[in-house]
Amino acid sequence: MRILLVGALSWNPERVRSLCERGHRLWGLWSRSMAWDQGPYPATDGCVQRVTLQDAARTIGEEGIECVYSLFQVYDPKLWGPAREGVEEDVWTMLRTLLIERSRGAFDAPIVRHWGFDVHNIDPEVARALDGHVFCNREKLGYWSTPVDQGGCGLDLFGDPDDADYLDGDRPKREFMNDRFAAPLSDADGEIHTVCIGRPFNIDYLEAARHGIHVHVYCNSVDDVYRALALDLSRRQARRGLELLGRYLHVHHPLQPLGAKWPELRRTKARWVEEFSRYDAAWSYIGNPLGWAPLDDRAVIPNRLGTYLLSGMPIITDVRPGFHRYEELRRIGVDVPLVDSGYEDLRARLEVEVRGREKRRNARERRHEYSFDAGIDSLLGSLQRARDRYFAKPHAERSRLAVHGPREIVRLETNRDAVAIAGGLLEASVRRRTLPRPEQLRLLVRGAWAQRRKLLAPRRARRLAGELGAQVECRGRATGQSRPR
Repeated sequence: MRILLVGALSWNPERVRSLCERGHRLWGLWSRSMAWDQGPYPATDGCVQRVTLQDAARTIGEEGIECVYSLFQVYDPKLWGPAREGVEEDVWTMLRTLLIERSRGAFDAPIVRHWGFDVHNIDPEVARALDGHVFCNREKLGYWSTPVDQGGCGLDLFGDPDDADYLDGDRPKREFMNDRFAAPLSDADGEIHTVCIGRPFNIDYLEAARHGIHVHVYCNSVDDVYRALALDLSRRQARRGLELLGRYLHVHHPLQPLGAKWPELRRTKARWVEEFSRYDAAWSYIGNPLGWAPLDDRAVIPNRLGTYLLSGMPIITDVRPGFHRYEELRRIGVDVPLVDSGYEDLRARLEVEVRGREKRRNARERRHEYSFDAGIDSLLGSLQRARDRYFAKPHAERSRLAVHGPREIVRLETNRDAVAIAGGLLEASVRRRTLPRPEQLRLLVRGAWAQRRKLLAPRRARRLAGELGAQVECRGRATGQSRPR
């Protein structure tokens, strides 16, 4: 199939090379996004042909492109990285432009959107005009379509739900699921070793250390690892437990190269299995790290889960019935439950796992299902069904102009922490020129207090991060290396 990718490729951009290896031809039109997410993507050079928005419609027509495939996250402009040459517009501007050009006869092909978890805003006219929808999971569509008074967004933008498809599309390339498994560290020293890949959330490092659980952290290449660790520790606790943390908390250089060319990225990710399979279990998100609304929280897919399963590891998760990130692990038998923040119980469960390795075997048996390659047939099936529905319509209907006049962007409530709620109330009061009601005033006070904590936390974290960095050794794979800048 000939496909134009429109948007941003998230954490594993090189995965689309698997489509090229199967004979599909790809073009790429990259949108503005957060710096780590935004193109261009050197790892796709020689596989994806870049186009500009000005040339996109003509390219679709001249090259016989069969489907426009728009994908994944949509971040608030305040979070975007700097514009780059050829990466200058937001995804809604791009899709709106393509819809207008299609109505003028520049091309005749369907436009399909693959919705990731992090979508901060939507252009409703564009969303309604799309020819197909693929959602990262059913919980995400459930949150968006549930009425507001029931905790959802009340959106009616996605057409017939029977036509929707569901696929987690940002998984690792199967090539990296090699069999270079390493012997567990626990086999050598008799101690339990766990790992967190990416920014850690809500791990109680001191409780883990008190129960003899090592935590190895490989942060991403974006966040300051020591500051991320410090946010989950009070300064008093950390100072009292620095010696214990020095023994049980280990920081490693990240193995998530950003902006790397394919040969370098390939070499690095080929090490994942050998590096991470040394650990007894890995950490998912614990709690609700970023204050997502309750229904939205059910849809969260920690990107790190694909990396863990690639390496054949069981995964530590708090018990959250009905939540995608818990139920999926439980379904395939790789979950190590953290019950009611009980680290003594967690230690006992990890000891059982280390003795029998049952969940590790489950992970290794099921891991290939969680590669990007395993979902290619489903993805292409979704695009083909969208083509079939599109071409079943009369030409006049499918070329009808579906977007009119100035665009209206709907901001989605991506979290419901006190600061966000207070900000929304203030914005509404100013717009309506009304005073907040008493119950709203209470929320404003809570928001002001939470904002104070938000402002102070980074300062405290900076101070504590310095102390942690001096105490906690930064390690390479087996030998000490200099601390990352």
